[in-house]
Amino acid sequence: MNLTKEPCLYADMLQCRNAGGLVLYETETALLLQGRISKILYSAAADDQAGKEIVEHLPKQFGILVAHDTYTDPWLKSMRKLESELECVHCVYVEDVPPAVALPEGFVINRLDASHTQKIIALYRHSMESLANEQYIGECLQDGMYGAFYKGELCGFIGVHEQESIGILEVHPKWRRKGLAVALEQVMIGKQLERGRLPYGEIVKDNTASIRLQKKAGMITDEKLTYWYFP
Repeated sequence: MNLTKEPCLYADMLQCRNAGGLVLYETETALLLQGRISKILYSAAADDQAGKEIVEHLPKQFGILVAHDTYTDPWLKSMRKLESELECVHCVYVEDVPPAVALPEGFVINRLDASHTQKIIALYRHSMESLANEQYIGECLQDGMYGAFYKGELCGFIGVHEQESIGILEVHPKWRRKGLAVALEQVMIGKQLERGRLPYGEIVKDNTASIRLQKKAGMITDEKLTYWYFP
């Protein structure tokens, strides 16, 4: 199945393929992938029959399915008793040259290491408690997390979820509204390009503030939805 015609909608699947994700099922009208590290399932269907075929080829057990259309939905309901619990949009950087980093005066951005783990966890648990643990943050640090500093103080940070989507973006409340989130996003876009990855992020559809931030950093979105299922 050709995904390149809609790089925003299929950004996660394009990166999954690029990173060596597993193809579980593919025809001209259907595609089912599994992330190499995350083990997340990604599906795309062109019609109702393709949606049924995808559901028929799902593993018996899985953690997350991200569908890129509604063709699988009736079959997920009837065959797996699953309902979509989350809807997101993709923001994607489509240029070959990384964006210029608009870093406020007096701040620097450096790569983080294990010595920053506890500070990251302490701040990130307010946004995503389920991921604010040593194992998950340690894996993200190993892949490459970056932090904004002012006179040695860690003001905010950004990373990549399981070598796929840009995220883990957090700025300490006292350092917000200074442009640090945009600068961190721009730095990570550049790092993803250096790694040969497609820079993209997954944003909950109603989070208009985050979508505006991504656009300010140079990303684009078509605001088409992905549908998340959690068995």
